[in-house]
Amino acid sequence: MGKSTTQKTEAKPPAWATPLFKESAKEAQSIYDSGAGGNVYQGQTVADLSGTTQSGIGGIQSTVSGMPDTTSSSSNLQSMAAGNSVGGNPYFQQTLENQLGKTADLINSKFSGSGRYGSGANSAVLGTELGNVATNALSNQYNQDLQNQLSANSLIDSTNSNMFRDRLTGNQAVLGAGQVQDANQQAKLTADFTKWQSEDMQPWTRLGLLQSAAAGSAGNYGTNTQTQTQPFNAMQGIGALGSLFTKSDARIKDRIKPVGRKNGLTVYEWSYRGTSARYRGVMAQDVIDVDPLAVVDLGGIYAVNYARVGIKLERVA
Repeated sequence: MGKSTTQKTEAKPPAWATPLFKESAKEAQSIYDSGAGGNVYQGQTVADLSGTTQSGIGGIQSTVSGMPDTTSSSSNLQSMAAGNSVGGNPYFQQTLENQLGKTADLINSKFSGSGRYGSGANSAVLGTELGNVATNALSNQYNQDLQNQLSANSLIDSTNSNMFRDRLTGNQAVLGAGQVQDANQQAKLTADFTKWQSEDMQPWTRLGLLQSAAAGSAGNYGTNTQTQTQPFNAMQGIGALGSLFTKSDARIKDRIKPVGRKNGLTVYEWSYRGTSARYRGVMAQDVIDVDPLAVVDLGGIYAVNYARVGIKLERVA
């Protein structure tokens, strides 16, 4: 079903502005034929991880998954933690013998003073007291050795924990340095791509300046506008694909379906209202937000300069 629309009929631009329009059309065809614009960038766009970053990642993985290395403190404490030092105090026996000698001298002195030295009572008391001294000394030494063993285990745990933390912190610092390098490399790749894209589209950008100059020069000179209402013929908007601007307004399309993206624009398939043929291209409403110079208003309907955006209007069915 056709749609009524208002169209304007305008007279030719003044003679002195006509060469600009002709030059613009000629230049557009030349640029299109040269293949400039809309090309696929073949360079790298994502930076590889730097060696520093890879080293930091590897170090963190090794620290987290691997057993911590043995430090000097840990090695020195292992024997004590295993209990090898329990009862192994080289000075304990000498100290115990001295204490036993003093105890015996004291007991014998008391029994001698009472004239009972060497008696059975003397021997019994001496054995009991010396036994008590030895037992107490051995018990105290054993308890001290056990305490040393527990302390050694605690120190090992603390040493290993500190070592793990220090290694992890160091590898995180390496990773942070690598990320700075990665960001810098990515910025360079992005700058290279932007420069390439600018150079690839430079002819079309310059053509846009020429078109703007032509439109500005023509102004409203020689314009005779008539307004009439008639049913809209969608096929008239398609015309020859070689023309500079092609009607591509969403308001004159049916069964619109997005099928991909190219050059920063969504690509659609659609049928013009009142027709069954299917076409593939862009929506003028999308293009005008990205590149206003690629869109013109033809009597209330937007048209797109497909050559400028580097995308072809194609019939697909």
